[in-house]
Amino acid sequence: MRFVPAFAACLLLVAASEADTVVLTNGIQVPGSVVETDGEVAVTLDGKVRRFKKSRVATIKRGESDAEAFVRRRDALDDADTAGWFKLALWARAEKLRTADATLQRVLELDTDHRAARRLLGFEKVDGAWVSGDDLRRKKGFVLAGGRWMLPAEADRLMRDGHMKQATVTKEHVARAKEVVEALRDDDQEVRDAAAEFLTELPDAALVRPLRKLLHSKHVDTRILAIKQFGRIGDRVALPWLIHTRMFDASADVRNAAARSIKGFGDADIFYPYARALFSKSPVARIQAAEALAALGDPRGVDIVLQRVSIGIGASPRANIMVGRQNSYIQDFDVEIAQAAAIGDPIVNTIRDGIILDYKVLGGYGEQWIVRERNAYADALKDLTGRDYGTKWSQYRRYADERELPRVKLQ
Repeated sequence: MRFVPAFAACLLLVAASEADTVVLTNGIQVPGSVVETDGEVAVTLDGKVRRFKKSRVATIKRGESDAEAFVRRRDALDDADTAGWFKLALWARAEKLRTADATLQRVLELDTDHRAARRLLGFEKVDGAWVSGDDLRRKKGFVLAGGRWMLPAEADRLMRDGHMKQATVTKEHVARAKEVVEALRDDDQEVRDAAAEFLTELPDAALVRPLRKLLHSKHVDTRILAIKQFGRIGDRVALPWLIHTRMFDASADVRNAAARSIKGFGDADIFYPYARALFSKSPVARIQAAEALAALGDPRGVDIVLQRVSIGIGASPRANIMVGRQNSYIQDFDVEIAQAAAIGDPIVNTIRDGIILDYKVLGGYGEQWIVRERNAYADALKDLTGRDYGTKWSQYRRYADERELPRVKLQ
């Protein structure tokens, strides 16, 4: 047991009494040591400082918060004290702190086969290896849809028929999820950062649908955060939203983040929405679809891009016009053999003189869109094949045929 001098104990009590919790006007609570200045409130916890305008602060709760008590207990532990770290994790779980799971992970770093910590983190031992519950379900062929695990065919049917329902969560969770999402749409970066930390405290089933609002946020980092959460949760309900975001979001960073999350679902049918979009009337949609197919890395993309190229680039049809003259004349007579025949049936032909003009109307998008579209197809084929043939489409077709890449027939 360590001896703590009396004056040191007094200092600990003073430090604890100076700890506060800042409650923002949107309900988000930020624990830490508070320093108030003109027009600003600074909150420090574990060496990290957050600053808020006073107009955004509803109240300041005095006294040591659970989060600060966690820091104090953690700093007093020996790095190799497995039992102490596990005891701290149990206390953090009892106090419902978001640091509880991270503390259990620290226990596993000290003892990878710590059964109690593994169980609390949701692991099961299968064939001598620890596997988490969700991975175990996926190995059995189940998918997550609407917060429930079900067979892929059932999920597709419910989504197609519009009967997919969200898993039951408490009203408190729903209300809290809405508060956090609204805070994540705030213009203040510090408020958004503070709200993001509360996502781990809510069940995934309560987050999926509220997070959809963030895909329309004007802040790029917020949209990317929502996309990463969808990828982490892995609920198929979010797939159509991610596919749409990958096609139409204005930010390349957001589109790339959506592509990464989509690949994480491991669903081969994701290929088809982008394949059909290649034949859209909009060149913007066609370009984005080509980029999405390249990001997916599906070898079927080679054939579908070559199909698009084969029918021409640009949505407008070809047309022609003839400028000239036509003169009719009798070329010959068809003599009919008959008793009363006096003259044969004349065969009339036509002489055409002039020129025929063949042209293609580019439409309102202009030539630059044709160039961009052609380059998008070339880039997609380059990424999908690992070969750079430029716009020599026949060489890409030869490459695909030699390697027997799959052919695609859209319905």
